[in-house]
Amino acid sequence: MPQDNESPRDLEHELVNEQAKTLAAQHLLKRAAEEIENLVEADCAHEDTEQALKAAARFRKASTL
Repeated sequence: MPQDNESPRDLEHELVNEQAKTLAAQHLLKRAAEEIENLVEADCAHEDTEQALKAAARFRKASTL
């Protein structure tokens, strides 16, 4: 959390760090969605497949926020 006495340079550095964290999280969510979809292609029960695809869709949506 920013302090009142932080310089603009410190705040800019903090912003860049947070943006990098966000991009990393988005990448992980996208990768998780891809892995789930690949697993679903394996021999799964129809009910399990639907749940896994729904989870993958949620991860994909979250990775774009």
